[in-house]
Amino acid sequence: MKPYQEQYIKNAREISVLCDISHIKAEGFGNWYKAQMEVEERIHALRQENMDLLEANLFPLLDELHSAKPEDIAELEEFSDKLMDWVNNLDAGIYVVIHGALLRLYRVRKDRGAIIKELYKLGMGLYYRNRVLDGIDRDRVLTYLNQNEMVFTEAGSYLKYFSDIPDEETKGYIIRALANVAICTADRRRSIAVTARILRIIKDDYYRQLAPGLPWETFLRRTNQQMSSNRTILSRGNLSTEELASVMESCYEVFTPEVNNSDPNIRWLWPYYEMEYSCGFVDLNTTLQRLQSLITRPVADRYDESGLYQTVQLPIYYGKLMAQKAALQSDPKHVRFLAEAYEGMMQTLMSVPVEAFSNHLFYDVRLVLSEYLEIPGLPSYREISEKLMQRFSGQLYIRSRRIGDMIAAICSYIFSQKPDFFDDIPFIGSCTDPDKKLSLIIDHAEGCGLYHDFGRIKMNMDRTMQTRELFDDEFQIFTLHAIAGHDDLAERSSTEAFADAALGHHSWYNGSDGYPDSYVRNDSPYRQMTDVTAAAVYLADNYAAEPEGIFDRMQSLAPRQFSPMVAAYLSDKGLQKKLRELLEDSGEAYYREVWHQLTENK
Repeated sequence: MKPYQEQYIKNAREISVLCDISHIKAEGFGNWYKAQMEVEERIHALRQENMDLLEANLFPLLDELHSAKPEDIAELEEFSDKLMDWVNNLDAGIYVVIHGALLRLYRVRKDRGAIIKELYKLGMGLYYRNRVLDGIDRDRVLTYLNQNEMVFTEAGSYLKYFSDIPDEETKGYIIRALANVAICTADRRRSIAVTARILRIIKDDYYRQLAPGLPWETFLRRTNQQMSSNRTILSRGNLSTEELASVMESCYEVFTPEVNNSDPNIRWLWPYYEMEYSCGFVDLNTTLQRLQSLITRPVADRYDESGLYQTVQLPIYYGKLMAQKAALQSDPKHVRFLAEAYEGMMQTLMSVPVEAFSNHLFYDVRLVLSEYLEIPGLPSYREISEKLMQRFSGQLYIRSRRIGDMIAAICSYIFSQKPDFFDDIPFIGSCTDPDKKLSLIIDHAEGCGLYHDFGRIKMNMDRTMQTRELFDDEFQIFTLHAIAGHDDLAERSSTEAFADAALGHHSWYNGSDGYPDSYVRNDSPYRQMTDVTAAAVYLADNYAAEPEGIFDRMQSLAPRQFSPMVAAYLSDKGLQKKLRELLEDSGEAYYREVWHQLTENK
């Protein structure tokens, strides 16, 4: 590779460690806090160096790729492979950019084999880039799924030339791309149909004889695993006989060897039990007992992929079964067991060492944030989500706490001038005691600040943002954090009051710009607090660049971007002084909160 490529990879790897706030080991808070300040400066310097490397080297090369030497392209491919290793992906976005450019080059050159290869690699890059969308309602992310599906579909369409393609590697890309179409579709029935077709192809002697060197049995095993993931819809009753048979056959191919094993792999044993329950072969009580047995089984390494499956995913599945059966939620026995399982789950997540961080871990964190069951007798979603934010998005927690204090300062001033300003919020408007009312407003303000960017923890894009600037398509994906945060918060009673602030903090007051379109200000009883949140977020994002004129600028942006009433209150010099103090404060108190949480879970 070229020196700039090696340096970018080195920087990205360093940032991937530094950006986790818990990796710093120091004696006492003072030393730990000092080290954190040094880390922030280091990340900033590395990010700037990365942007300089890309601007001076990669982007010009991609612009003139048609005239690049073969060795330049070979180095580019090696660079991309180092950036995405399928486990701890350093930069899937750069991988996508590189292979998108190579695909365009080979289309111009009409190099069929290279086109197939690049379609497959681009499809894989899009798939891993789009993993940040896991846990978001699929209807919201169809654009990205469809784009990914079309890339794999085009690569798979070259199956008609299978006999004409001379090299087996290219033929392998066609087979793998066909199978991967199913992982991009939101429609389970379509996924079954696509996977059934590829299973027929993989089993067909015609294709096997044309490429005897391909790992056909590996293809078959993995495609059966893929088909078995459709087991969750077996109980819906709307599948045809053929669809049922396809899923069941793959399930038995995948799970039976493990079930008959003297020491079965728990990651395949539970899916087998889940399949039997979905098909009606066993009842709910038997399934719950089986799940309890798996959750309480001794675990060799709670931080490897199998251990995380047992200690994190299985308690979430237990909660999902309880969510589906309301009667279980009032059964003390099941509530008590789930409480203990959730406690073990949180102990694992809060103590997992940095060296065990991986895509699998962050998938599990997303699963918890998306599927956690909040009912009486269990810790609230607000409690567990705040802990997870401190553990896995420490910098986001610190920024959000600061913004929460800014919102609270603005609200306190507004209340002093207009006590009924927030009365559209039901639990505030119904309060008649002025002191209690102010206390409710401040608590709500702090919560809106803490949770306004909550979707970012589930999307886990902050490392990319600390490594370099986002590309345009990545930024469009990033905007979905508003929806991701809203949907999870709105589903739980302990956080539902903060959901509108998460949804609307980037929307303009008059609705003419910003995002997302689904936030309609006049439909929200929390609109006044969301207006304040939007103003505080703008201040936090832009203060460093224009500290002197920012309040005047906000006045000029009302009433298009900001509420004219909120903007008017922000003209108060005393309030401005308080907000400047918060914006210029080092954040030591917020860091101390994170430090206490981390040290408690050592």
